Amino acid sequence: MGANAERMAGQGRMNRRGGKERYPITLSVGGDTGLTQQYERQQDREAVSRFNRRVRAWGRDTNAALKSSIGRLVRRDTRLSSSVRQNYRHWGRAPQAGQEITSIGFAFEEAGLYVHLGVGRGYNREGGTVVVTKKHNRDRMARRPKPWFDPVIEDRLPALEKVVQDYCGDLFINTGRILTGR
Repeated sequence: MGANAERMAGQGRMNRRGGKERYPITLSVGGDTGLTQQYERQQDREAVSRFNRRVRAWGRDTNAALKSSIGRLVRRDTRLSSSVRQNYRHWGRAPQAGQEITSIGFAFEEAGLYVHLGVGRGYNREGGTVVVTKKHNRDRMARRPKPWFDPVIEDRLPALEKVVQDYCGDLFINTGRILTGR
């Protein structure tokens, strides 16, 4: 694993699913309201169900937008677009009936991160720019970042914020683990 891959591995946890490396990125919905307020919100099962449906719809639409972004920016997409998946959690576990979704995760092949940042095989990222670290120059073209992930998420966050505010104005969205190029 190269220096850049090791650095990026420190920012997110890599795991194996179906024999493919995936890079999970999580967006959390939380607040200062505590467990008591969450329990009170969950007593209104219709409101929780409506919130979960809207969050899942946002996730499906965002997943489709990510795949479309890959189709536009990645010339030779053999597996990346089919590897993009979203998942929903209630404090780290699959939400049961009546539990609100507290995080949305997007997972994709590790290569998607390299494409997004324009790194790999002798190209590292230092200070926001791509630097050639290999000693030979077999590639005629320098790698360029193809930001297929961050712009889509940033464009779609206001819609998710609206869903969260409609459900409970005291909640907030934590994007600390979702944007890859930061």
